[in-house]
Parts: sequence; C-alpha cells; structure tokens
Amino acid sequence: MMLDEMDAAIIHLLQEDGRMSAVELAERLEGISARVVRHRIKKLLRQGIISVTAVVNPKALGYPIMADVLVDADVSVIPAVAQRLSLLDHVTYVSCATRGTGISVQVVARSVEDLYQMVQAQIHQISGVSRTRINLVALALKFTYHWKVPQEVYGLPDMGLRMFDGEGGAH
Repeated sequence: MMLDEMDAAIIHLLQEDGRMSAVELAERLEGISARVVRHRIKKLLRQGIISVTAVVNPKALGYPIMADVLVDADVSVIPAVAQRLSLLDHVTYVSCATRGTGISVQVVARSVEDLYQMVQAQIHQISGVSRTRINLVALALKFTYHWKVPQEVYGLPDMGLRMFDGEGGAH
C-alpha cells in the first residue's frame, strides 16, 4: 500500500495527538475537509496501517527502571521461550534475533532490586533459558508501548472482565 502526502500528514498529526478530531486535523492540514480526513483515517485503520490505542507510561505508574535483558536459549526452544517471556507482566517488548541464540527483552521495574528479583524468579525459571545479561536503560529517546498495566498497580482481584478486539474476538 502506497501512502500519499496527505495520508502521511494525517498519520504524523495523529502521532502527536491520537485524540485530535477530524475537524482539527482538517484545520491543521488546510485544503482538506473533515469528511475527507475521516474517510482517510477509516481507510488507514481498515488496511491495518494505523491503529488507535492508549499508550501507558510506566514511569507515571511507579516503574521508573527500564532495562534491556538479553536472554540466551537453545535455538530449538527460542520461539517457545520468547512466547513465555511475552506473557510476563513487566515485559514491554520481546524480539528474536537472527544471529545466535538471543532474545531481546525490555523490562520495566519499580527498582533495580525488583528488576534483579524478577529476572531471577521469572526469566531464569523458564525452561530453556541458559543465560541473561541485564543492561539498564539510562535514556530512552524513541519507543512505542503496547504494555498492559499489571494487576498489582490497581490491586483489584481479577473480575473476569473481557475485552473485545473489534472483530468479535475476546481477549
């Protein structure tokens, strides 16, 4: 799918403020109506080029520590280990490299001590993990979060609430 200059401008403005109305977008873009903006946004959503989501700021919820954890595992179990890692509450990102036996994991924590305990108690306990290396992130300049707020933050028991993905599926 090719984007034109107008699509790119709409995306750029929505990245600045995802709640910007079609009317405000049209005013900022000049020469395009709010109706056309709404149509283009619907098209971008339908084609999977953009999505609308709330971005959680872990620091604001008491998770000021961010670390990159490099996880080594046997090549034969990397996909399974990566899947297990992606389910951990404090993990915000998981990727598998094409070289060697590495899985890159980004983790948030309340303290360095909590980070260490989480790596020891959760990551090292996953079958197939052979080694980890922790690198504290001192400065993060660009990233995107799809991190879900851990239940420990709001402290309520699981009430069995279900969310729907917009296509009839629950998760």
